[in-house]
Amino acid sequence: MPDPVIDAQLDCAERCWVTALGRFGAEAVDRPSGCAGWTNRDLVNHLVGGGLRYAMLLRQEDPAAVEATRAEDHLGEDPLAAFWERERDFRASAGECDLDRDVAHRIGPISGHQLVRMRILELTLHAADLSTGTGHAWPVEESLAEWIESQLGDLIVSLGATGGYAPPRKASASVTAAERVLLLSGRTP
Repeated sequence: MPDPVIDAQLDCAERCWVTALGRFGAEAVDRPSGCAGWTNRDLVNHLVGGGLRYAMLLRQEDPAAVEATRAEDHLGEDPLAAFWERERDFRASAGECDLDRDVAHRIGPISGHQLVRMRILELTLHAADLSTGTGHAWPVEESLAEWIESQLGDLIVSLGATGGYAPPRKASASVTAAERVLLLSGRTP
């Protein structure tokens, strides 16, 4: 990653996701996740497959091939190993490509920089969704939530306008940064 701040925030987002994923056991596979209409398994498969899709986008692969991966099973026998395999590929691709170049994301052309920021959001917010589905607390570091709120709040709102998130919920002044991020993305703390 050319930007050490983004790299550090991606590290934090990965830790958040891995902690939530570590709580994902056989008893929780078919339970509803925090994403309406998705089981925990659906959610984990989407997030793991996202690492593959984002790497493919950064490598400028055919958008039809990228979309075709949505129908695949990305988990195998070990969801954590599958996650790290695809995440390492994503990070290697991000380190090797020109992040100023646009990629053909399904919401429209966006820069590689924007895609990396979207991955931080995806890891962090889907960790909240998986935590809801497994009955655990969201393992987000408050410093990551503060950074997301200050640096990616507008991105959350713009992604919400494309259907990526529910409309923002109103936050009171007394909630934490983590709670405000959940509210901003249409989730309930």
